[in-house]
Amino acid sequence: MRAVLVVVFLVCALVTSGCGGGRDSRDAPPPVEEALAFSGVVVPPGAEVLGVDAEHGQDSIYRLAVAVDDGAVEQLLGGSQFRTPLQPGRVVGYEPVPQAPVGAEFASASDELPPGPGRPETVFREVLVDTSPPDRAVVHVWAFTT
Repeated sequence: MRAVLVVVFLVCALVTSGCGGGRDSRDAPPPVEEALAFSGVVVPPGAEVLGVDAEHGQDSIYRLAVAVDDGAVEQLLGGSQFRTPLQPGRVVGYEPVPQAPVGAEFASASDELPPGPGRPETVFREVLVDTSPPDRAVVHVWAFTT
């Protein structure tokens, strides 16, 4: 009987100790601040974060979409240290966050961001600016390690 109680105690301890690792992609989305720090994105005033998502494993990838008013795309890109010129019609092979599908009019580019607060190593970024919505553009960012 004593051995059974010890086994039950050990099983309960393992179950309640949270033996898991980092966030799983099936968990709740990461906090917006975490995704912004990892990706280096600086959201200008008046912009709206439409969605964020992340997957972690050997590497990490954060996906986010930010809606900005006319003229604020350059402000977001400059504030985020994104200096690569956008190429009209350049397709990005990553899925956007479900809250913001990509329309038919867009431009994109890629760059690298050195380590900094919220990102312990170099992060590679794909940025796609969707100008299809008539009232404001949507900036999609995929930031990942390799």
